[in-house]
Amino acid sequence: MRTRVAVPALTAALALAGLLAPGASRAACTGLGVFTCTVTVTAATPLAFGNYDPAVATPKDNTTTITVVGKVTSLVALLVNLSYTIGLDAGSAGAITSRQMVGPVSSTPLGYNLYTSNTHGTVWNASNVSDSYNITASVLGTTVSRDYTVYGRIPAGQYVAPGPYSSTITVTVTY
Repeated sequence: MRTRVAVPALTAALALAGLLAPGASRAACTGLGVFTCTVTVTAATPLAFGNYDPAVATPKDNTTTITVVGKVTSLVALLVNLSYTIGLDAGSAGAITSRQMVGPVSSTPLGYNLYTSNTHGTVWNASNVSDSYNITASVLGTTVSRDYTVYGRIPAGQYVAPGPYSSTITVTVTY
């Protein structure tokens, strides 16, 4: 006989840290002329899985969005290429290949992971998501916003102590 354990408020909160290179606020930009580039990043909401029941035979999935905003300012309107990589660290427990949320009993963490697509085939690591696009720069600055979905999954069948579980993920934009 299996005992059903409902674990309320399982969350993996995406914290924002290390967003800009130390001492720099310029993104990797290439083009002609005099221009500046900046990049900022935000996570729309924490990734919350809700209640988890280990007796359910399917994994628990949810998503959140990371928004990257690039801005290019130039004295002369030019085409500038902006490129960057978005990385997610291992979190406050576990490793990138086996992230863990810590709960009321630290010796029994709850395993989960973050993926680059809804097929859950590629774990989102420190450098496997990148983007590059062209911006026509202006004196007032041209801003481009891009959204990236983070797909979270808790595998089924993990019998852990009931209670809240969490992990903090650092999002890093490298340019």
